[in-house]
Amino acid sequence: MENQPILLGILEAAALAGVSRSFMYERLADGSIASRKAGRRRLIVSSSLYQWINDLPTAPLKGTVNA
Repeated sequence: MENQPILLGILEAAALAGVSRSFMYERLADGSIASRKAGRRRLIVSSSLYQWINDLPTAPLKGTVNA
């Protein structure tokens, strides 16, 4: 996470996470990801985005056997 911006625009954060803009707004609305207002812009706190990603559950591939 070195040299990463502290705040990200909505589209930038969505692209980084691999999700849609509307999905990102849903995460902001439910409080999963923190944001701040800078004038008229809503900016995503990058540490919050990375924490949300790290908190997502892992999902094994179908048909695989855990050894």
